[in-house]
Amino acid sequence: MNQSTKNPSSLSDFLKKALCITPQLVDEVSNFFNEESLPKDQNLVAKGQTCQKLCFINKGFLRFYNDGPEKSITHWIFGPGQMVTDVSSFYLDDPAKWNIQALSDCSLMVIDRIDYQRMRTIIPEWDHLEKLLLIKLMSALENRVYAFLSMSAQERFDHLFDADPDMFNQLPLQYLSSMLGMTLETLSRIRRKRIS
Repeated sequence: MNQSTKNPSSLSDFLKKALCITPQLVDEVSNFFNEESLPKDQNLVAKGQTCQKLCFINKGFLRFYNDGPEKSITHWIFGPGQMVTDVSSFYLDDPAKWNIQALSDCSLMVIDRIDYQRMRTIIPEWDHLEKLLLIKLMSALENRVYAFLSMSAQERFDHLFDADPDMFNQLPLQYLSSMLGMTLETLSRIRRKRIS
């Protein structure tokens, strides 16, 4: 789900690909989502608030981050073709653990919590599909944790670059270095070696 060349180009494509559902059900689910814009540097949610939205990214990048005592720490950056929310906040009503900020002007397909609950009532199949969606989100998180713990800095860079090279052309390198768990200098050196 992280490969930009393989990412779905629309919410409908995402639902078909990730959840393998019928075109009719795709249309029913998609009708609950509305297109919204999120300008660069605006937050989708701030840490401590309750996340009210589940979003599919049509265009742009969203950064999950926290401000530490000495520096800002980027947990992850999501781009086009990916579904985004603060999972425990949106589903369990917990305070958000992360700030979710637009790194560029974003176009999103959004469902708010009220419409999400309404969709669950109107589309009984969604209970099963929701479990599948959450499993896929958790699997993607596990893969990121595994990569972080088991790969060298070079391997982490190669893994992300192969999955989404657009990030390295469009986003500030300090966010990418934080996300990859390396210094900006290390990332710059590895990037130069890869590109040359």
